[in-house]
Amino acid sequence: MTDQYPQQQAAQPYPQAPPAYPAPQQWPNPPADTHGHPGQETPTPPVKPSHTPLIVAGAAVIAVLIIGVGGWAAYDRFIKEDSGIAACRAMAEDKNIDGSAKTSGDDDKMTEAEYREARKIFEDSRYDKIREHGTALMDIAWQVDQMPDGENGGALALLGPMGTHVSGLQTACADEGYIVKMG
Repeated sequence: MTDQYPQQQAAQPYPQAPPAYPAPQQWPNPPADTHGHPGQETPTPPVKPSHTPLIVAGAAVIAVLIIGVGGWAAYDRFIKEDSGIAACRAMAEDKNIDGSAKTSGDDDKMTEAEYREARKIFEDSRYDKIREHGTALMDIAWQVDQMPDGENGGALALLGPMGTHVSGLQTACADEGYIVKMG
């Protein structure tokens, strides 16, 4: 029975593949500004600048400002002695309000610059009562000092306010631990 079926032929490999032809050259779609001419260089799109360095620099500047202002405020508030307290201490030690020693010529008329300097000592104080009574006392002393000689009547009108502010400044200094004797 074997003769009834034709013999199978051995499997033949497929015929050889056709020779490879080079692929047609592909031209990219040119941008509109090359007018469709292939081979022209396409311009590189501009690179958008990054805002990160600017943001970092801005944050650094803000941080330096905050630290600087905070440092100055801490120095001014807690480290540097208050000008009004320094004046109270100087008066308690029987010195001038700027801390200098009293001299025999201290009874001379004060100049406007001396008045402004003395007033500023109290004006710059962080302590409300020292600032209030010290500046008022300097203002009254300036008014009395500017009166012409022989016009003592005007000075009498200022005795009431002067007493109030002398007493107020003594109390404000005593509240901070400095006993001031004004006389």
